[in-house]
Amino acid sequence: MRIAVSPTAPNLSAAEAVELCVDAERKGVGDVWLAEVAGAEAFALAGGIAVATRDMNVGIAVVAAANRSIALHAMGAVTVSQLLEGREFHLGIGASSRLIVEAWHDRSFGPPRTRVRDMVDGVKQAIAGARSVDTVTAKMDKFRLGGSAQGICDVYVGALGPGMLAAAGEVGDGVCLNLMPASVVAKQIAVAREGATKAGRELPESFGVMARFHTVITDDLDAGRDIIRGAFGPYFAQPVYNRFLAWCGFEEVAEKVLEGFRAGDRAAVAAALTDDVVDAISLVGPVAAIGDRLVEFGEAGVTVGAINLLTGDPAAMADVLGRLASNN
Repeated sequence: MRIAVSPTAPNLSAAEAVELCVDAERKGVGDVWLAEVAGAEAFALAGGIAVATRDMNVGIAVVAAANRSIALHAMGAVTVSQLLEGREFHLGIGASSRLIVEAWHDRSFGPPRTRVRDMVDGVKQAIAGARSVDTVTAKMDKFRLGGSAQGICDVYVGALGPGMLAAAGEVGDGVCLNLMPASVVAKQIAVAREGATKAGRELPESFGVMARFHTVITDDLDAGRDIIRGAFGPYFAQPVYNRFLAWCGFEEVAEKVLEGFRAGDRAAVAAALTDDVVDAISLVGPVAAIGDRLVEFGEAGVTVGAINLLTGDPAAMADVLGRLASNN
């Protein structure tokens, strides 16, 4: 498994994210995967990293399907690809959430699975030179992309549960995973493979399985787990993540998270995530122990692991990333 930097730590500016990637590359990290929520715009940051680094491959996991047109997604992907001058670029497209899509961006969220599938298919066609795309939820007509990609420039699907995993198998060049136990990765890949088969497609050998690992380097496991609870408890109160938590085998925990959320009790939401759940969905502990966990995920089928360090300054982050990369 290749180790990547995920420069999404709290309070990290765009300039600091670029510098973290430069430092991580010096330490032997060959990949970066960005996220897009309410901070840096993903394509702009990807371009900055492409110019500042020499050998680093770049990915985005993920941008919301509904927030850009087919043409604009393709333009962004090809722009970054050209700046990378032959290095790999991977664009992950997912559903995001109803709040982000509708309240923040004034776009239509549903139907999420169809929208993601259509957008991934359409963007792939546009990058390949198509001038028109006509799908249920996304259209493009009389468009000609001004320029072409250099090297690998492909499109992944951001997925958690069965529906979106099947869509990844149907149309994706890979899949972007998040907050999953190692024990579930093989099941996720199997669902993607079934989706490919049903679509009359054979999942290619090059199909990438990227995962973001939310990580706290510490010897104080209780304190580290509390950081994860505070950061990701609210995620699991959202419908898609709550269903995913149950699908992973934590049905009782998922229900307790919902109970706390419905009561407006953030502390109860966080407390519902038991130690075994936190340990399954994140990486908490000293560097050596986290290295062992990464081996476990690699053996389960993850091909690229993006490390999102939740604590530490950029210089310390780069050092940790280099140590993890040297052990994989």
